[in-house]
Amino acid sequence: MASLFSRASDALRQRPMLFACASATAQTFTADVLVQTTLEQRRLEQLDLRRTAAFTLFGGAWVGCGQYLLFCKLFEALIPATTVVASVGKMALDQFVHVPFVYFPIYFSVDAWVQGAAARGEGAAHVKRKYTGEVVDLLKANWSIWVPASFVGFRFVPTHWRIPYVSCVSFCWNCVFSRLQGQFRAREAAKK
Repeated sequence: MASLFSRASDALRQRPMLFACASATAQTFTADVLVQTTLEQRRLEQLDLRRTAAFTLFGGAWVGCGQYLLFCKLFEALIPATTVVASVGKMALDQFVHVPFVYFPIYFSVDAWVQGAAARGEGAAHVKRKYTGEVVDLLKANWSIWVPASFVGFRFVPTHWRIPYVSCVSFCWNCVFSRLQGQFRAREAAKK
């Protein structure tokens, strides 16, 4: 078992971006499909493929690539330590700056593109409507999972294991996020 862990650790050190993108893409796709088929009880042919596409694209591009650069490069350059104080600082940057002002706007922008709102010239309105209508509920759910998980990741997880760790926690978060997106979309459809 130690040999397997050692080989995995070496592979992560050699190609951290590849593993970050692959694990994030796989987990966001899987989380959304799992939520749609189990909690929302849809058959595969009934999947909201645009929602799945938004999660999958966002997963590979931002959760994998973007957050690797953010968590493993930028945050480490800004606060190069794993002390309690440094870890709290990185967690605060992540949860109180990155998540509300970067993470959710990027997701809503990807969603606008996948939903066709951007092609219709309604991308900014889509992002604004989604952000103002959903961000409070999303932040409450996000912080209940990510404030402690983010601290643990910055305090105890080696940098080259950080994105696989984030992907594991993120699977749980993305199930919650997907479920909330399903509820928000159902609420929006009921208004029409």
